Amino acid sequence: MQMPPSIAEDMSKLKTLLHDSISPHLPVAAVKDMRILNLACGRCDEAETLIQVGSELTKGGEVEMIGADIRIREIRQARETHGHLPAKFLIEDATKIDQHQELGDDFNMVFLRHQNFWHGQELWKKIFDQGIAKLRPDGMLVITSYFDVEHRLALRALESLGMEVISNTRNKQSRALADAPGKSVDRWVAVLKRRGT
Repeated sequence: MQMPPSIAEDMSKLKTLLHDSISPHLPVAAVKDMRILNLACGRCDEAETLIQVGSELTKGGEVEMIGADIRIREIRQARETHGHLPAKFLIEDATKIDQHQELGDDFNMVFLRHQNFWHGQELWKKIFDQGIAKLRPDGMLVITSYFDVEHRLALRALESLGMEVISNTRNKQSRALADAPGKSVDRWVAVLKRRGT
C-alpha cells in the first residue's frame, strides 16, 4: 500500500534523524543483528523506516521488529500494511509487556513514537519502565514527541527510571500539525541508555 506523500516525507526525515542520533552511540563491538520493540505502535507507519535503519546500522544484519499496541483495529491495519516485513504485531497492553515472557529482554532498541506522556503520566511511566526492562544492557530507548513541554516531561520521567539522555535533537523540518498549534510530527527525537553503561 502506497503511503500518502506527507507520511512518506515524515518517514524520510525520521530515518535520517534516527540514523544520525543512534549510530554514534552503538556499542563498540559492532551490532550484527538488531531486535526492535515498538511500544504503543498504533498502525505503525514507521515499521519499514525502523527496519531500514536497523539494517543500515547493522550493515545488512538481520533485523526483527515487534510492534505492540492495545488497539485492535490499528494492529490489524499494521499487520495488513506491513505483512511483507520481518515484523510481528501484537495486541498487547504496553504497561504489562513483561507478562509476554517469550519476547525476551534482549532488544537493542525500544522505540516509542509520539509518546503521549502529557495525557496520563503515571500510565506512560509504567510503559517506559516496561520498555526499559526489555532492553539489553547496552540497548537504547528512543522516543519522539509532538511538542516541547511533553518531551521535557517524558525525558525527566525516563531519567527518574535510571536512563540517561545521550542524544536529543529538535527536528527543524518537522511537519506542523494544522489543527494543533505548537505540535509537529517527530518534533523531537531523543535516545537514552541506562545510566552508567
